[in-house]
Amino acid sequence: MKIISFIEDLDIIEKILRHLGLWDIHNHDPPQTVISDPISELVYDFSVSQIPAVEYWN
Repeated sequence: MKIISFIEDLDIIEKILRHLGLWDIHNHDPPQTVISDPISELVYDFSVSQIPAVEYWN
């Protein structure tokens, strides 16, 4: 399958979408989410770190 043309005329695009019943679909923004303090939710697991422990550097 390959693209052989593009429809760029907005009137034609509207006619096609109206015919398919897709022109007047009411899109909406995604629901609002409450973001808590993201920094307080970060957890670092030192057991999987490849950096030597602090005691190694002393």
